[in-house]
Amino acid sequence: MDRIQLQQLVLNVIMNGIEAMAEVTTRARRLVISCGRGQGEAGPGVLVAVQDAGSGAAVPDLERLFDPFFTTKRSGLGMGLSIGRSIAQAHGGRLWARRNADHGLTFYLLVPETTRSRSEPEQVELKT
Repeated sequence: MDRIQLQQLVLNVIMNGIEAMAEVTTRARRLVISCGRGQGEAGPGVLVAVQDAGSGAAVPDLERLFDPFFTTKRSGLGMGLSIGRSIAQAHGGRLWARRNADHGLTFYLLVPETTRSRSEPEQVELKT
């Protein structure tokens, strides 16, 4: 797996969530990032979820969010999520979005487990 591409994908989704909440003034701005095990068509994997409390998207636009040049932002090119989905698919995974029950969206990234030996742990450094 290309860790840099996956990091860019997750960072793009996080930044999108932050931008989606920029104009929210009547409720808490909350971004929740979670990671756990998931099950995909190819077997077990890692599931990353990024939930925001932004303005969300209309149901018909949920799948269009991943179309090239489609954007709901005032100053967006509409390429980030399209590229992100391509990265997920290139890694045997998938990227999708769902509307939250109250406000905003949750983006999900599911990538299959690697075949690396469990006796070889990898240390990942998160930089802010």
